[in-house]
Amino acid sequence: MWPFLLSVSVILPDWAHIGHGWFWFTVIAALAVWSIAHGWKQHRDRRVFFYASFGLGCLILAIVTEAWTGIWLESALYVIGGCLMVAAHWRNHRRCRCVEHVHTAGCEH
Repeated sequence: MWPFLLSVSVILPDWAHIGHGWFWFTVIAALAVWSIAHGWKQHRDRRVFFYASFGLGCLILAIVTEAWTGIWLESALYVIGGCLMVAAHWRNHRRCRCVEHVHTAGCEH
């Protein structure tokens, strides 16, 4: 259902977008904090925290400056923030797997 709502949200009138960015940021941030906090207890990898912090920061900046910036800068901030969040989750997942399988080849120690 969520992918469908995201897909059709772009055709809604401008008044319907009030709070749209903050809503999705809240969903993303809640999932990220839960996931990364769970992994942090296992691996304590500072890069995961770094990527997630800067990713969330870019997303906040995109939302806050939306009215003053052009579409290119706003889009760039969303893409950079999203990519950093993906990198944080990917590294978090890999580090959790390495902690679970200490002797697995390819784990960074």
